[in-house]
Amino acid sequence: MSTVTDRMETSRRDYLKRLLTPFWLRPESALWYAHEAFLASKALGPMEGRSLELGSMDGTATFVMLGGEFSPEFDVYGNVKWNTDSKRWSSLEASDYYDTVKDGGTQVAIVQRSARQFDTGLVWKNTHAEKAARLGIYKNIVNCDPNGPLKALKDADYDCIWGPNLYWIDNLEGLLREAVRVLKPGGKFVTVVPDRAALAMMLHNLKTEADPNWIKDLDRGRFENISRQARTLQEWKLLFTNAGLKVQRHETFLPKPVFSVNDIGLRPMFPVFMDIYETLKKGDAADLARIKKSWVDTCFHFLAPLCDVAWMERAGYPKVWHLFELSR
Repeated sequence: MSTVTDRMETSRRDYLKRLLTPFWLRPESALWYAHEAFLASKALGPMEGRSLELGSMDGTATFVMLGGEFSPEFDVYGNVKWNTDSKRWSSLEASDYYDTVKDGGTQVAIVQRSARQFDTGLVWKNTHAEKAARLGIYKNIVNCDPNGPLKALKDADYDCIWGPNLYWIDNLEGLLREAVRVLKPGGKFVTVVPDRAALAMMLHNLKTEADPNWIKDLDRGRFENISRQARTLQEWKLLFTNAGLKVQRHETFLPKPVFSVNDIGLRPMFPVFMDIYETLKKGDAADLARIKKSWVDTCFHFLAPLCDVAWMERAGYPKVWHLFELSR
């Protein structure tokens, strides 16, 4: 098993390769998480003391970030809800895609488990809690609304907090106050958040030039999600300061080409892919395995250069996401 030091030196390409296994039908997500994991894993370090993930979702991306590796046969689509008309985007329908758990689906094919764990994973959906529990990366899982008081978490209980999904929260000021409350004095809080500049780069902005319904079906609610909490660097610093957090380190990441690929990606094709996927699962398992390997290899071939940020930096592409390392 690799050491913590080895994992901290994992490249973006290595993360991408591991993430394409569970997210193979949504390769743009694997690319995004590869960039996030590369920086966040180093910022979190060995996570000494008590640790909390504030917004765990189903734990899949976190499992890989902490050094875990899934077997080729595993993916996140075995219990996905979808319908053939999903090409017409609906906020209710889209939010339900992953809100199912297959009966008896407690086993996950794993090549390597992570040596690191969070003491607590905070989720806000029952399905996320059930799926995250399969991965062994949380000693305890708490399910509660992040927009209200985190009553299940004690004052000054954590040395380290990882908050990957703050931009989804409506009451962000309230959640930050709760994060400060449960963080020990001098404790570390690592998070990633969007810059306001990202909004100008999204296809959503074409809604006044093109058919707005077509743009809506392509955008699939992403502009609304990101714009909810997008801020400039100075606005983020002010928000954190007002919450009682001190910026210890800041770094921008996610160059524009990466963000542009992720903006739409293969999301609009998801219902078609799910139809193909479930049809293949009813047939020969060897055929599905062969096709998945070919798909993953092809996606890696075309996405791996987007893990090499040096050429994008030389070209002067802006980076539109922030990583903050904060302390109480």
